[in-house]
Amino acid sequence: MFKQKSLFYKMVVSIMLLLVPVVIVYTYSNIVSERVVREEIDTRNMNRLDVSMNRLEADLWQVSQFLVALSIDSDTNRLRNIDLLSPYDSIELQGDIQEKLLLYQQLSTFLVDVTIFFPDGERQLSTMMKSPERPETLSPSWTYIADGKGNDSDRPYFVQHVKDSITHHNENQAVIVEARIYIEAFQHHLNDLALANDGYSFLYHPHHELIKPVGTNHEFPLDYNFSLQLNYEERGTERFTLGQDDYTLSYISSTSLDWVLVDLVPLEDVLSPIATTRTWFYATGLVLLLLGVAAAWLLNTQLLQPIGTLKDAILHFKRGHYYTRMAVPHQKEFAIAMSGFNDMADQIQTLIEEVYEEKIRSQQATLKLLQAQIDPHFLYNCLFYIKNMAKINNTDAVEAMALHLGDYFRYRTEVEKEETTVEEELKLVNNFLAIHSLRKRDLSYSMNLPDELLKQPIPPLLIQPIVENAIVHGIADVEERAEIRIDGVVLEEGWQISVEDNGQAVSAETVTRIHKLLESQEEATNHYGLRNVHQRMRNRFGAKSGVVVNYSKLGGLNVTLLCKGDKADQKGE
Repeated sequence: MFKQKSLFYKMVVSIMLLLVPVVIVYTYSNIVSERVVREEIDTRNMNRLDVSMNRLEADLWQVSQFLVALSIDSDTNRLRNIDLLSPYDSIELQGDIQEKLLLYQQLSTFLVDVTIFFPDGERQLSTMMKSPERPETLSPSWTYIADGKGNDSDRPYFVQHVKDSITHHNENQAVIVEARIYIEAFQHHLNDLALANDGYSFLYHPHHELIKPVGTNHEFPLDYNFSLQLNYEERGTERFTLGQDDYTLSYISSTSLDWVLVDLVPLEDVLSPIATTRTWFYATGLVLLLLGVAAAWLLNTQLLQPIGTLKDAILHFKRGHYYTRMAVPHQKEFAIAMSGFNDMADQIQTLIEEVYEEKIRSQQATLKLLQAQIDPHFLYNCLFYIKNMAKINNTDAVEAMALHLGDYFRYRTEVEKEETTVEEELKLVNNFLAIHSLRKRDLSYSMNLPDELLKQPIPPLLIQPIVENAIVHGIADVEERAEIRIDGVVLEEGWQISVEDNGQAVSAETVTRIHKLLESQEEATNHYGLRNVHQRMRNRFGAKSGVVVNYSKLGGLNVTLLCKGDKADQKGE
């Protein structure tokens, strides 16, 4: 199947087969490279989150440890009995504790406010400008206080409470130490993380708003309805698609805050060099493919098509289409060859036409000679029959024979007539058969042809030689009653006329030999009448027409004149 395709098709397929393995190998390499880069990004982000979370946990632990240390400090314990101290000692004690609070506030890495609530519930020491009220519910771990109800500050914060261990079971008599870490502290921490990886870092809790960094130049891509499915894992990495952009999302949970530190890195910026390289590769491959197809097309139009045109012209000329000519192209390589072919075709066609015309003249001369010839035995037998009938005074037989013989020879001697009709030819056949039926009383004949066929133009002496062949070679030796039947039928693409006799049966070898004789180009020594009719049918009606010999249902031969093809309905040549 592939061998039957054109060279242009084969070249295009070959180019594509060369490019496909390269594209497959590059695509696989690109996928592997991208996967390795993604894994490297995930590993790097998790390492960075680990460092950031460890630092955050360390800072929170430091604040928690300061609260514990402050709760067991001796000065803090003295606050439980501050009412027993003198006013001076009381003021001095509060001053020392206030100094410690301010000192820690300055040394802490967080923006933190520390407050100590006295056991009486009315007094407190705080680093805040406005001292908060004593909390009703203590938060032993870091708890997020959002804006709104329950927040006595103007901003969200995380709070943790520690009370002294001595009055552990009686909160009303305990000294409570409170630390507040404001959201700005975490936002600055997130700023440092976002600047380090050029991504988006934030703290996530399913029941609170996101804590996002401030002061960065990047527009935060997530809204407040963002939800993260952690699947009860403390850390992990997920692929996240937002709109048309892909992100890698890494997260790690904070054991102190019960929040999740999330890092969102856009993959487009990281993978853009790989994507650009991939785009350039595919674009280059496409350009190479188009150039290859263009080269194949150019080779096909400039070389293969002219060769194909030349080959087709030669094949057409070989089949007998001598009128075939080629348009001379502009290419010098083929202009000379095609122009030479046209000149050669002109010369050959001229020679063929001259030979063909000479052959036609020769055939016409032969036909006229055949028409002018009179079988002496046939004429002698007819005259002898007239003499015998005259001796016995059978004037009707004499008159019939004379009339039929006169009409017969009148038609045979019209040598200038080049075309007749089936109806006129059947009149000749009827006279011919009538003459033989007078001489041979046991001969019967019938003619059954449609009216449409009777008007069909044919060359003269086309049916009579077939009938004569049936009488001479078919029924001559029949001892019983001889029979000749002439039938005709109109076909879709022509017509046919059959002449059958009930003569002796012939062998298959004889039928085959007659067919070979009809198609032979050698000079015929017998059956000259059949071969002459066959060649005239071919010349007049085309290559599909001619004489067909077969077995007859009557017992002898069935000789059919078959007219089939484009020339079947033409009125003349």
